Amino acid sequence: MRNTIDMIARTRSLSALGAAVLSLLLAFSPTVAFAQTASLGKEKPTVVLVHGAWADGSSWNGVISRLLKSGYTVYAPPNPLRGLASDAATIATFVKSIAGPVILVGHSYGGAVISVAAPSDPNIKALVYVDAFVPDEGESPLSLLSAYPPPPKDFFTTVPFAAGGDADLYLAQKYYGPVFASDVPSAMASVMAVSQRPLTGSALNEKAPSAEGWKTIPSWYVIGDADKIIPPALQVKMAERAKAHITHVTGSHPSMIEHPEATVAAIMAADKATQTKTAATK
Repeated sequence: MRNTIDMIARTRSLSALGAAVLSLLLAFSPTVAFAQTASLGKEKPTVVLVHGAWADGSSWNGVISRLLKSGYTVYAPPNPLRGLASDAATIATFVKSIAGPVILVGHSYGGAVISVAAPSDPNIKALVYVDAFVPDEGESPLSLLSAYPPPPKDFFTTVPFAAGGDADLYLAQKYYGPVFASDVPSAMASVMAVSQRPLTGSALNEKAPSAEGWKTIPSWYVIGDADKIIPPALQVKMAERAKAHITHVTGSHPSMIEHPEATVAAIMAADKATQTKTAATK
């Protein structure tokens, strides 16, 4: 009995000693405590990918797989392609459902959409444009293209709405591979041409409002130097106006299909830069 009492006493003494040592470590090792807090507090942003016209979310597949492998949470919601204001509202609503920081990425017409969607959400930390429109107030995709040679008259297949007033524009399949996706393997481009999602005619003409995300949010831009839809010279002009960090890649209009690494690098650069900026302001 006496031995049992002594053992219990020794155990309690050791426990008290352990607690005292732990208290001392916490009191005199602030760097350890800080490292634990910092590692818990460091949060990768969620990446939201917005496709453009005559494509769909699958155009991001190469980008998605690389981002997931690097530990990012990624979404590629469908862009309705009905009109700039309504499409931007759809994407803005989707982004508002995400907790924490977001990097918003747009391709082609999707660039105009993320520009309009971005100002409404303080969680959007960076914008990444890929072969994309970056309109200013009063500009539309067609007005931005007006200084360049127009496409052939049969470039689009037009399907009027049953109720009238507007029409869906499909890119004529014979032009899809040679013009839209000129560096994509022909078999893949043929499938993309069949499954493309149309843009309304009114969306091409809809003017951007004054609130544009690129005016206040850090931006990155990947330019496809072989783009036959948005002239590279126009892309450079828009990217420089937005004060974007510019990357060039030898790619067609959907450059992220054959060169996903360039888009991923831009996203990761945006993540690093905004993380650094956030840490510096604390």
